[in-house]
Amino acid sequence: MNWTVPAGFGLFLVGAIVALIQLWLRVLDPEIFMKTMITLGVLLALVVAWGLVLRERRDAARLKDKSRLD
Repeated sequence: MNWTVPAGFGLFLVGAIVALIQLWLRVLDPEIFMKTMITLGVLLALVVAWGLVLRERRDAARLKDKSRLD
């Protein structure tokens, strides 16, 4: 399994947990909460984008190898 799937899911879960804790307990200042959520969102986007790049590179390498056999 590709490492990006569990990493992305983990970041999503952390964001959901932080949001629920903030909703019910208000442990963070609103400014810190927004900074935390934006940071988690950026990290999630980077992990997903990196996973797409790795998948594209792997698929391109497979196509090159198959074309040599024809």
